[in-house]
Amino acid sequence: MLALLLLCGNAAVAQKKLSQKNKPDYDFKTVHYGFYLALPLTKYNLEHSQEYADQLSFSSHMTVNAKTTPGFYTGLVLNVGLAEYLDARFVPGVGFYGRTIEYANVVQEGGERKDVNVTLSSTVVELPVLLKYKAKRRTNYRMYMVGGVKPGIDLSSRKTDQPGSELRTEKFDLALEYGVGLDIFYPFFKFAPEVRFSHGLLNQHIPDDNIYSSSLQRMTNHNISFILFFE
Repeated sequence: MLALLLLCGNAAVAQKKLSQKNKPDYDFKTVHYGFYLALPLTKYNLEHSQEYADQLSFSSHMTVNAKTTPGFYTGLVLNVGLAEYLDARFVPGVGFYGRTIEYANVVQEGGERKDVNVTLSSTVVELPVLLKYKAKRRTNYRMYMVGGVKPGIDLSSRKTDQPGSELRTEKFDLALEYGVGLDIFYPFFKFAPEVRFSHGLLNQHIPDDNIYSSSLQRMTNHNISFILFFE
C-alpha cells in the first residue's frame, strides 16, 4: 500500500511539472535579446559559361563542380513583437566560410592535365532581417516559421585582388532566407533549434582572363544551416 501511494505521488509530481509553464510572462514583453551559434553546409551554385560548354565536345575535357563544405557563424538577436503570433527579428552576425570549386582535368602550362581545387575563404558580416510567425504555445513548446532577407559584406572579398588570380568574388551579397524552428521554454531562458535555408540572389563571380574564371558565368551562395538560439 505504501509503495502504491509513493508511486501515485511521484506520478502526480511529474504531471505537474509537465503542465507547468516556464517563463509564463515571456510573450508579454515586446523586446527580447539573445545570441546564436550556427553550423552551415555551404556551396556555390554554378552556372557554366559558353566557353565551358564548347570544350565539352572534346574527348579530353575539363569539368567544374562545386563542393559542399561546413562553415560557422554566430551573432546577436533583437526580437520585437509585432502581433500575437508575429515577430520581427534582426540577427546580425559574422560568418566564416570556405567554399570549394573542383576543377578536374585542367590543362597546365606544360600541357599536362591535373585536378585542381579552388577554395574561396571568406569572413562575412551578415545582417538578416526576418519575420517570425509563431504557432500557439503548448505548455513549454511552440513551433515557428521564419523568412526574410540577408544582406552580407565579405570582408575578405577578392574584388580588390590583382586580375589574373584564379577566382575573384564580389564584396556585397543579398540572400533570401526561410526556415522552421521550435521554441523550448526553460525556467531561466528560451532555447530554439532552427533549420534555415539561404539562397543568394546576386552573382558573386568577377570575370577574369584565366581558365578557372572563364569556365563560369554565375556563382551564387547557398547555405543550409542548423542554428541554436538562446534568448
